[in-house]
This record gives sequence, structure tokens and C-alpha cells, in this order.
Amino acid sequence: MLLKNQLSIKHIIKKSVSGNENTLFLMIHGYGSNEKDLFSFKKDLPENFFIISIQGLYSLGEEKYSWYDIDFNHEKKFINIIQAKKTIEKISFFIHEAIKEYQLKKSPVWICGFSQGAILSYAIALKNSEKIKKVIALSGYLEYSLLPKEMNFFNDLEFFVSHGKYDTIIPINWVKKGLKFLKQKKMLSLFYKEYESGHTLNNINYQDLINWIKEKHIYSGFNQNLNHE
Repeated sequence: MLLKNQLSIKHIIKKSVSGNENTLFLMIHGYGSNEKDLFSFKKDLPENFFIISIQGLYSLGEEKYSWYDIDFNHEKKFINIIQAKKTIEKISFFIHEAIKEYQLKKSPVWICGFSQGAILSYAIALKNSEKIKKVIALSGYLEYSLLPKEMNFFNDLEFFVSHGKYDTIIPINWVKKGLKFLKQKKMLSLFYKEYESGHTLNNINYQDLINWIKEKHIYSGFNQNLNHE
């Protein structure tokens, strides 16, 4: 597993099996983790995903990274907004870079984040909704201050959102506020479920996630075939 440096963000990849069906599946890890974390999902994902897992921009120690600073003691200053907005811009640019570098399909792009990565996934998807069509937000929440001022193309975004009932890092009521926003925007599809866990994925959550991905992947492929007939 080689950490690639040729693009603007360090990353690892798993190439798709079929050369002509290169759908980007982007993974964004959580605070204090690294690019290897969510990459463990790769064994259970559809073979025509071109999987890219990116490494956080800020080092917190050996193999520990973040995307922006967090103040765990101040709810209203939980996120370093300036850093987070810069990171959103950098990852948005990286998606464009990666599509060009690896000759991937421009759309649909899938994005999957855990915790800090989930918070970013919401904002990145709503900023790049002409490309990103599937959003997986695990143990994170939608932060209004990170959303773009102008947002379009909402009608074909699909979300998988999961959270632990006993999460002490990100309270579940933060998640529900974001869900209310998404429902008001009349998203095409929104899966949400709470699990008997803390700030982590348990086995049932993981299996629900993989099943959702496979179901949406099959349906997406079916629709694309119809469009070409």
C-alpha cells in the first residue's frame, strides 16, 4: 500500500477491476486517524469503484492526522471554521485533480467520511453536487457555517447517515438538526439510523452501510444502462 504524493493531497488507492467503469469513491478519515482507517472497507465494496483514501493535512503525531483543529471544550468553537473552509476547498480541488489524473468518471462521485470527515463530506458534497451524488456521513453532523452560500442540484443527492446513540463526542441532537435541513431541501433519498454504540461503527451499522452502498450502486448502474439504450 503506497502513499501517493503526486497530487495536492497524499492518498492511497485501490483501482477498479474494470477499466472502463472508474467511479470515484473518496474516503475522508476522522480526527486523529489516517488514510488507512476507512480504507479497510475496500474488501466489501463493489469492484468498479476506484477507491481513494486521503491523508489529513495536519499532523497530530505518528500516523495521526486531522483536517482542522477541534476545541472539545467549547461547543460553539468546536470547529476551526477558517481551517475547515480551506480544507473543503483543497479536497474539492483534489477531487477534480484525481478525476483527471486517474481518468475517472466526472459523475457520480461517492464520498464517505467518519466524524470530522463526515462533517467535511456534507459541505464538500453540497459544494460539488454536480459531481458528488452519494454521501456517507458516519458519526458526524452538518455544520451550517461550512455550507456554500449558493447551493444547487440537490434533487439527485442521496445520503447515508448513521450515528451512535451513546456518542459523547458529537451529540445526537447536532445530527438531527442537520437532518431537518436536508429534509427541508427535499433530498432524493435520506437513510438515517441510530445504533447501540458510541463514537464508532458497530457491526450492524457497518453491514447496513455496505448493503446501502451495494443497493445504490446496482440501482445507479441500472439507470445508466437505461440511459444508454
